[in-house]
Amino acid sequence: MPYVWFVVVCSIWGSSFILMKRAMLCVSPIGIGAIRDACGALVLAAIFLMARRKSSLRRKDLIPLCGIAILGFAWPHSIQPELVSRVGGAFIGMTVGMTPLITILVSIPMLGVFPTPRQLFGVIGALICMAVLMQDEMRHSVALIDVLTAFSVPTTYSIANSWIRRSLRHLPPLELTLLCLAMASSMLLPLMLIVPDRRTIDPGNWLIAIASVATLGIAGTGFATYLFNKLVQDQGPLFASMTTILVPVGAILWGWADGEQISSIQIAALAGILVMVTIVQFGAVQPSPAKQDG
Repeated sequence: MPYVWFVVVCSIWGSSFILMKRAMLCVSPIGIGAIRDACGALVLAAIFLMARRKSSLRRKDLIPLCGIAILGFAWPHSIQPELVSRVGGAFIGMTVGMTPLITILVSIPMLGVFPTPRQLFGVIGALICMAVLMQDEMRHSVALIDVLTAFSVPTTYSIANSWIRRSLRHLPPLELTLLCLAMASSMLLPLMLIVPDRRTIDPGNWLIAIASVATLGIAGTGFATYLFNKLVQDQGPLFASMTTILVPVGAILWGWADGEQISSIQIAALAGILVMVTIVQFGAVQPSPAKQDG
């Protein structure tokens, strides 16, 4: 099942950038982050209540939860829509693909985990392919501040994922994701009301904008993030973060469908990414504790 969840997360998140682009027609970047986190939290809260789960939260979990909510949810969810509207979903999707390499670097001091030679080869190979994709996009004169801001997202993702593995493995993925989304939305909702949006809004786009941000919240933020956190806890941050290598594939294809240009070099690089992800993930699934005991 880990491989199935891996593919599901890649498919959902690969579509997130086109949804952000549509939501930006009427909703502010902070508003998109706030609404998607709130929608995701509501969906998971309903599931949590129907399952009649007991909370596993401990008082000492509050600090890491708050940090993960900021680094892994509030910051990327509020900054990415603005970047997508300025430089396109394909480029932002590519920068997210740097998460595995940064995860390797972060996991060494935070978790004491070193990659195997095969994993390191696959990640470096995928990132070389990613560099080919990004070089083509950089020809369009993307501003340095946008590049630096975009690269802050995989950095904060990597820290948050490793923090989950180190400090919050005892929390069930459903409860963990619910708490993080609730915290992130409680931070962003007041900011959404305070920070002004000076853009000119076309009322005719409200329906598609609201539908896009709702879909982004329910599927991309609620369901997919729950599955991702489950992969982090069960298989480790590197296995889970390899989903972000495939996210650019969906982002570029959706961008192409939306009128963005895609070259033969980019297609070849995408094929290379798929091969390298297969190298890293093949045989990487770890047995569950129940299977290990039996």
